[in-house]
Formats: sequence, structure tokens, C-alpha cells
Amino acid sequence: MSFTSLNLSPKLLKTLEKLGYTTPTEIQTKTIPLLLKGKDILATSQTGTGKTAAFTLPLLENLKEETEVKTGDERYKVKALILAPTRELVIQIQQKIEEYGENFTHKSVALYGGIKLGSQVSAIRSGANIAVGTTGRVIDHIKNGSLNLCEVEVIILDEADKMLEMGFINDIRSIIGQLPKERHSLMFSATFPKPIMSLAKSFLKNPITIEIDKENLSTKQVKQVLNYVNEEEKMPLLSQLIKQNDWHQVLVFTNTKLQADKIVEHLNTQKIKALAIHGDKSQGMRMEALKDFKAKTTRVLVATDVAARGIDIINLPHVINFELPLKNEDYVHRIGRTGRAGQNGEALSLICEKEVAQLKEIETLINKKLELMTTDGFEYAPHITLTNRKTKKEKKKSGVNLKRAKELAEKMMGNDKLPQKGTQNSRKPGGQKPTNKRHF
Repeated sequence: MSFTSLNLSPKLLKTLEKLGYTTPTEIQTKTIPLLLKGKDILATSQTGTGKTAAFTLPLLENLKEETEVKTGDERYKVKALILAPTRELVIQIQQKIEEYGENFTHKSVALYGGIKLGSQVSAIRSGANIAVGTTGRVIDHIKNGSLNLCEVEVIILDEADKMLEMGFINDIRSIIGQLPKERHSLMFSATFPKPIMSLAKSFLKNPITIEIDKENLSTKQVKQVLNYVNEEEKMPLLSQLIKQNDWHQVLVFTNTKLQADKIVEHLNTQKIKALAIHGDKSQGMRMEALKDFKAKTTRVLVATDVAARGIDIINLPHVINFELPLKNEDYVHRIGRTGRAGQNGEALSLICEKEVAQLKEIETLINKKLELMTTDGFEYAPHITLTNRKTKKEKKKSGVNLKRAKELAEKMMGNDKLPQKGTQNSRKPGGQKPTNKRHF
């Protein structure tokens, strides 16, 4: 199937041809025809599947192009609103709207925190009919009187599950309360938990549900590998892999801001230029870091999951999970940063002992077993050492006395004769302190 079969206008097809888009992805094939007809939809949306184009292209087609200059209060009214969880994703979506809509008269504005309202107000006043924003900043503009949603024709919630996880449900409901009852509504979510279904029920009208095969949850173009490693050796392994393989443009994921900064510090001491993006960085610093990374002047970008939402880099070759994500579903979002638009990519996960059980859960989620790789000097095989390992609870149930077993083990190794702190044998005859040598 080609884009020409999706009933898109010639001027939009011309833009897609210029951009090198030839074959629509599965989610584009399933959603675009429905959205062109104005149907409400609830769809799964995984990173790298082309879902931004899936809702942006019909939006550009369906909205009436503005021909008259707005005056007075009309300047603050927009016709379409797109909500996303993070600044980076907001910026990315707005850039795609500008890119796809080059032959349209539509104007869009990105609304996000970290910068003053003034510049965004000017963009709205200049005739923007499409607003893309985070929930908090959209509410700021509503309260400020610089954004009016009374004429919104289309509302789109992107990564709705992530917005709920981040605690934005009340903001979402507040914004929805400002919209006309008659409107076209879309919701994209990686998963369909109960809170999402509850929101969808109150938000959408007779929606058509679109689910992509679970096999497509992990991008087929991405080679997924793992390297078992002791937790304390992850830092040196990371720097060795980057140097040894001469990798450039490596996106490293970690779970905390503190860990991201530590990784950057370590890599820089190894003369590997790295920068971090996370919630403690200003918007300007995050954008500058991303700009340097795209320009390849920075070799490694270390990011937390929230900060990485919206990172869109063409031909990004390597993604590394320094540690597995707090939520298994975020693994899919992480690896989806590479292997985009039909290009090949590699996602490597550094797995320590405490992550083995979670790894199995992720492999079940994506219906795929990660390929094992080893690195000289970092031999570690928990898939072997943990095979017959039982938990303390399991051992207790099976009648094993853990304390007694430990005493017997020490006795077999000769440790039962070691002087114990606080006993009458804690000093050698003559008042000498015992040595620290152990005899095995």
C-alpha cells in the first residue's frame, strides 16, 4: 500500500514524496482513513511506529485553512489542540506539523514550561490555529486569557498513559471541560489500563479501537542484545564498549537524574564527550544538549525516561539501557529511539543479577528473547548461577535452616575458629590484637 491510496490531497502527497515517505506504517494505514472521516479513535501508539504522522496528516487535511487575519479576542482561539506529556515531545510534534504542513496555511504553536509566556502568546496572537502543549502550560495560558478553547474542533491526547502516570489526570479533565461538546477526539496510549479506559469512556464518542500486533511492540528493525555484568562494573563496561566499538551517537537510558549525572561524569573522565538531559536541567540546556547530540559534536547523550520523550533522531544507531526501566513498557519506548523509518539500529541492555527476573518479564512482553553477547574482562553468567537459586522464603518452606547452613559452611571452610568480636578470645595471649588474616 502507498500513501496515494489513503485519500490524501495532492499537496500533502507532494510533501510526503519530498520527505521520502513511500509506504505507510501499520498504524498509519489503519488510522488515517478513519480520521479523515472524523471518527473518534483509541489507538495503541508505540515509539517508532509513525503515529505522529498518523494523526497529524489527517489533522492538516480536515482543518479549514485560515484566510482572514484574526483580530481582538479571535486571536486567542485555536481550532485544534494536541496534549503531550513532555516538553520534548511537544516540540517534536509541533516541528512535524510545520514540516508536513509546508503547503498549507495552518500555523502551529508549541506551549510548554521552562520559558516565559510572552513569546508563546505572540505566536498564538499571530494566527496559530493548532496548539501543541503540555497540560500545565496549556492551563497557564487559559488562566492568562491567552488561549481560548471554545472553538476547538479536534483534540488529541498523545501518550495518554504516560500523562496519567505523571499525575496529569486532573489537568486533562480540566482542559476537556473547556472544549465544545461537539468535536473530533483522538487518544493514543501505549497500554490500555483501567484509568485509560475510564478516561476514554468520558472523553471519546463511540471510539474505534485500533491495536497493533504485540510483535510490533518492539521494532523489527532493532537488533536487541544483552550483556550480563556485575552492577559495580556497568560504568567501566559502558565506556569500554563505546571505545572498543568506536560508537558515536549513543543514547544511554537510566532511571534517575543522579545516575545520569554520574554516568556523564564517568564518560567525560574517559575522554568520551557526554551530556545529560533530565528534569533538573533547564529547557535551554536540554535543547542545547539535544542539538549537540544531533550534530554529533556530543558522542553520548544520557537521559531519563521522561526527558527522552520526543527525542527524534534520524539514523540513531545505538541505544543502551544502563539499567532496565522502572516500568517494563518503557523498554519499548526506549529501544524505539533507534531503528526508525526503516533504518537498522541496535539496543543493548546491561543486565546485573537483580534485573534478571525483570528481563524475563520484558522478553515475555515483547514476545522476543534478547540475544546474548559477552565482553572480555566482564564475564558474568547469572543465567547459569541463578538457575538453581531459591529465595530465603522458598528455602525456609523446604525445611532449610539458613542460619545453621551458614554455620556449617563456615565450619567447613575453617572459619569456626576465627576470633569473634566481644568474646574472651578477641585478643591473643599476651594482650596482642589478633591479626586480620583468615586461614582457609
